[in-house]
Amino acid sequence: MRVISTATCAAVAGLILLAGCSGKKADGEGNATTTAAAGGETTAPAAAAGEGPKPGLWEISVSAAGMPQAVKTSVCVGEPAPGANPFAPPPQPGQNCSKSNFTKTAGGYSIDMECSMNGMTVSTTGEVTGDFTSSYKTVMKTKVSGANVPAAAQAETTSTADAKYVGACPAGMK
Repeated sequence: MRVISTATCAAVAGLILLAGCSGKKADGEGNATTTAAAGGETTAPAAAAGEGPKPGLWEISVSAAGMPQAVKTSVCVGEPAPGANPFAPPPQPGQNCSKSNFTKTAGGYSIDMECSMNGMTVSTTGEVTGDFTSSYKTVMKTKVSGANVPAAAQAETTSTADAKYVGACPAGMK
């Protein structure tokens, strides 16, 4: 039996959050949600106008070392919230981020984050590239450390998310 490390799980969760960047539902009333293959939902932050993923339905495939197969999810991205960072994940209760840098680059964004919570520190660097209208790719290196993290789970993990625009969001999906 293969065990997926804490770092891999953190990296995959981060990529899914980064993938679903929207501040409003497709109907313009609130937050967008990410519907994972397992049926879960995650709220994600808004995209800045013209800089984040095109509003609509996106299919995302996330992979990382140690994962037996890619995790696939569908995300309904809504209209952007004014002034919001297109790839900053929403803060979690009890989370303290000493670094949260999302820098616009010629091809997309550069990511450099370090957040602590529950005795763990998650350090992430990466790039988000693409045209954001038909596709984009996120590649992140994540390291989890801290007293509550077993030594074997403290290795750096590289994760990749490939996103493809599918079309308009289905009527019942927000």
